[in-house]
Amino acid sequence: MKRIALFALVVMVIGFAGAGESLAGRIERRDSRQHDRIENGIEDGGITRHEAKILRNEQNRIDNQNDRAMRDGHLSKRERMRLEQRQDLANRHIYRMRHNDTSRCDRDYYDDDISFRKSAVVVPILLPPLPPLPLVFPGMQIRIFSSR
Repeated sequence: MKRIALFALVVMVIGFAGAGESLAGRIERRDSRQHDRIENGIEDGGITRHEAKILRNEQNRIDNQNDRAMRDGHLSKRERMRLEQRQDLANRHIYRMRHNDTSRCDRDYYDDDISFRKSAVVVPILLPPLPPLPLVFPGMQIRIFSSR
């Protein structure tokens, strides 16, 4: 009887440990998908560089919160709920920034194969006009008078 109870206890502990790991894995998979959505938005021009910076910072804060929650090796129900709420909010932010009217400035002017960071901007330098050259012919003598 003791062996059956011990075996049942071991099976339950292993089952709970696996369930906690699967919850952490689900959060990691969702985090990875959100990172991919941000990168895809940058590539297709739906997200500007400034918006991408905001979204990446938000993802980094979620990653830090996840690391703090997993320090003890266990993700409690409250920690999981908070992480999922933060990911839900980040998901809405990604959607809104991909579907707003802001667009990258290079989307209309450059080929899709050329990245904005790789392209060069040529700015002409405007110099003041040069003074006129003195009119001097060969054999001409130039005399400089002093007032002494």
